[in-house]
Amino acid sequence: MVKTLRLADLANLSPTERAAAVRDLARSALAPSNGELEAVGSQIRALERRYEMTSAAMESKLAAGALQETAEIASWLIALDAQRRMRGREA
Repeated sequence: MVKTLRLADLANLSPTERAAAVRDLARSALAPSNGELEAVGSQIRALERRYEMTSAAMESKLAAGALQETAEIASWLIALDAQRRMRGREA
C-alpha cells in the first residue's frame, strides 16, 4: 500500500507526531512494491526446479567451479540478490 502525507496535514501535527509520520512514510518508500518480493521468490523457485538444486547449492557449485555461469545463472544470482535486499528492507 502506498502511503501519502500532505504537507498541510504535516504542519498540523506535533513534533513527535510529525517525526512518526515521516518515519512511517520513509519506511513505506523503502519497502518492496506490493507483490515484488513474491514475484522474485517465484522466479527463484522456478529456477531451482528447472536445475533441480537449491539456490545455496547453485552458489556453492558456482564458487567451486562445478557450474558454469550462463545468462540464466546470472539472472538467478541477480534475483537472489534482489530478494536478499528486499528482505533486508523489511527488517
